[in-house]
Amino acid sequence: MTMTDHHLLHELKDGVLTLTLNRPEKLNALTPDIYRSIGDHVIRAGEQTDCQVIIVKGAGRAFSSGFDLKLEVSRRTHAEKLHTLQNVANRARWAIWHSAKPVIAAIHGYCLGGAFELMLPCDFTIASDDCQLGEPEIRFGMGPAFMMVPWMTGHKRAKDVLLTGRRISASEALDIGFLTSVVPLNELQEHTEQLVATLKAIPPAAVTFNKKGINRAYETMGMVPHIDSWSETGAYLSYVTHEEGSEFQQVLESSGTSAALKWREERFGDKP
Repeated sequence: MTMTDHHLLHELKDGVLTLTLNRPEKLNALTPDIYRSIGDHVIRAGEQTDCQVIIVKGAGRAFSSGFDLKLEVSRRTHAEKLHTLQNVANRARWAIWHSAKPVIAAIHGYCLGGAFELMLPCDFTIASDDCQLGEPEIRFGMGPAFMMVPWMTGHKRAKDVLLTGRRISASEALDIGFLTSVVPLNELQEHTEQLVATLKAIPPAAVTFNKKGINRAYETMGMVPHIDSWSETGAYLSYVTHEEGSEFQQVLESSGTSAALKWREERFGDKP
């Protein structure tokens, strides 16, 4: 059965839980309610014997454009922002990381900002060849909520991604190490289903404990406290006054999201 709660579709069928971001008119922009639902479903699935694999994907033209921009630059208190980062958004990301079940992200179109950080802890990411990824929030004075990039690639490449905020093509993201594979858009579902079939054919205990073993290598190097401690810094960053962030917020509040994105693209010379 498929149900909808807070713009997230979920379906458990033949041992596969499929979570579909379902705000296509907003390019599946993420909200606290969506993050909360993702975390709840992933945690619940980890305890269900009839679930073997989890898929996260997006409806419409994109996986997700990232966290809802109006909420991103809203005038919330530090405590409110920190709560959303640690106990809602990052709770969903850690749920994926710690899940006993393998999690596959099937991404297309845009996978930016908060959505990029939601994809990073997934065990597999299959991307369509048209996908654009990255952390554009850097360009209006913010920072990543989930500082996982340095743990997934080299020093120079991590700085290229996190200090420039530029968009990354699917082929470059594969080369950097963010993706498992890149396929034509019309083959994304087929390749995802093939991976699901492979994982379902392996004894579940082997998948669960080998995933834990791989993750533990990063955890013993200090990845978890590093990411957890960063979220407070990221929340404070939103209070630093700077011309670019203020102008972006003014455009967003007065003219809407499309106008704010156009302003950013023109300032940095990005292609739409």
